[in-house]
Amino acid sequence: MISYIIKRLLSLIPILFVASFTIFAFLRLGGTDPITQFLLNSHIPQTPQLITELTEQFGLDKPLLEQYAIWLSAVAHGDFGTSYMSGRSVGVEFFYYLPNTLILVALGFLLTLLLSIPLGILSAVYEGKWLDKALQILCLIGVSVPNFWLALLLIAFFCISLQWLPAVGDGSFSSFILPSISIAFMSICINARLVRANMLHARSQYHILYANLRNLPRYKIITKHILYNALIPIVTAFGMHIGELVGGCLLIESIFALPGIGLYSIQAIANHDYPIIQCFVLVLCGIFTLCNILTDILYAFLDPRISLKGAR
Repeated sequence: MISYIIKRLLSLIPILFVASFTIFAFLRLGGTDPITQFLLNSHIPQTPQLITELTEQFGLDKPLLEQYAIWLSAVAHGDFGTSYMSGRSVGVEFFYYLPNTLILVALGFLLTLLLSIPLGILSAVYEGKWLDKALQILCLIGVSVPNFWLALLLIAFFCISLQWLPAVGDGSFSSFILPSISIAFMSICINARLVRANMLHARSQYHILYANLRNLPRYKIITKHILYNALIPIVTAFGMHIGELVGGCLLIESIFALPGIGLYSIQAIANHDYPIIQCFVLVLCGIFTLCNILTDILYAFLDPRISLKGAR
């Protein structure tokens, strides 16, 4: 098991290398111009001499591979570069905004975990009845509604009409409620449908028939036999949704003016601020890969029949 975990962690290196080079190359070959954007934001007249000086200052005058080698060497030493717009360290700013995003993602994941499993269980237990049909309709709506549109609806109802919650991030716990619901609602609905489908599949197995014939208590059959055997696909979904929640912060933090890495990165995308965008993509790829590794490890604990290559 330990050797398997080490191998999977080492696999992060080539994945992050490929992802970082891809975004690095696409940014510079995509036709965007950070120098022009910098001059526009700074209200400085564009002159050929100034453009040349800024090109050298930002390191954009060198060949692509040389630029990447310089950036990669700096990242290996913990330096993610300097923001073109603010002139401050990207690493310092990024980790300054990171706690707000972590709080938002943690709340979104907690909502997904606490709501999707009970809703899926109820839908499976009462299959074909009015509760199941109502939950199915709710989940269908949930997977169809974009999170940014849901965020606007929540602001209109809870912030403008009822005035119960703040519409912008002010650092209080209440300012995280609507953003966390916005990024989690689709995940809740997707996972609830997945829980229902896997529980219905597990319920049709022979060992559940035998458990019923033995007159075991219903709650034991549902929790110990049906739900437990339906957990592996559910764990996969939860692992993937952590990365999706981080990606969802891009728009949601912008809508609620919540100072996190999502809002920070959206502003960087608008300003063609390459160092910030590269840092965000690198962190996002790392989170996705780590979630996949943790998911594979959980497989072995949930189902001993699954053998992990290199675990022995």
